[in-house]
Amino acid sequence: MRSRLLSAALVAAALAFPAVAKDLPSDAPLVQDGPVKIDAADFQAAMRRVPKEMRPEFRTSYDRVVAMVDNIYVARSLAEKARELGLDKDPVVQRQLQQAQDAVLADLYLEHLGQNAPKIDYEARAKELYEADPSSYVRPEAVNLQTILISLNGRTRDMALKRAQQVYEEAKSGKEDFLQLAARYSDDHDKVRNGGDLGWNSPKSFVAPVSRWLEEPHEKGEISPPIESEYGFHIIRFVDRKKAEPIPFAEVKNQIIRAERDRLVKQRREEAVQAVRSSKTVVTNVDNIQALVVPSEAILSKPVPSSKTAPAGSAAPAAAPASPAGK
Repeated sequence: MRSRLLSAALVAAALAFPAVAKDLPSDAPLVQDGPVKIDAADFQAAMRRVPKEMRPEFRTSYDRVVAMVDNIYVARSLAEKARELGLDKDPVVQRQLQQAQDAVLADLYLEHLGQNAPKIDYEARAKELYEADPSSYVRPEAVNLQTILISLNGRTRDMALKRAQQVYEEAKSGKEDFLQLAARYSDDHDKVRNGGDLGWNSPKSFVAPVSRWLEEPHEKGEISPPIESEYGFHIIRFVDRKKAEPIPFAEVKNQIIRAERDRLVKQRREEAVQAVRSSKTVVTNVDNIQALVVPSEAILSKPVPSSKTAPAGSAAPAAAPASPAGK
């Protein structure tokens, strides 16, 4: 309830005063309720959980900012109640809090490694990678086609072939635009979207009989006789073909630089983790770790309490969680 009241109050404030993004002092108060205080530094800390590239866009939404401030306030208020009860004094809880701090600092250290990686000339490196493997930077062959499909729905194969032959002869005569014929005759469901004009695609993206027809050279405007596939009979108008060609370095330079920078940052982080794991001074107490493992038979052999014999007032067994997406 308090969370809703806080959100409502913040929304009301937004209606009264236009939101203006600005950098606040770290101690600028955001929410206060007795000993519970939330300031701009708390918001800045919470923002670190948002991926860096998404932070500018995140800040454009008042609702998202309000939700984040509200979450910080609720969590701190409940944590304060836990402290009042002394729950934070439990030794295991103390270790849990330490592990949470360790996780934050570990992520911060790995981020530091990425930001302070050795400086290299990424453009020169990108050029080197581009020239070392030119086959990876090729714009593939593409064909531009128009199509009419005569399907087998409601027809025998002979009936469909006869109709396809008639449409083919009409298309070949040139008396009417091919796409007008497609609008009138084609059974392709996609014609509502594309009108029978498939645009540019890889020759290998079509059904096998059409792909095989495209392996042969064809003149612009050439119309194929009916080509049979599992969908029926295709009549194809060949519009044009683009041969495979190298992509200029200028078009892929930034892409290569991003990939190489990400690769080097990932490598640097993995090396740091591996260095920790392979420390020559580390001592692993395998027997003690093994002692933490509970044999599965011990779990399986425990009797499951029956709801009929459960003591009065005991909680009913929790329902099994629903599987994702209803699976």
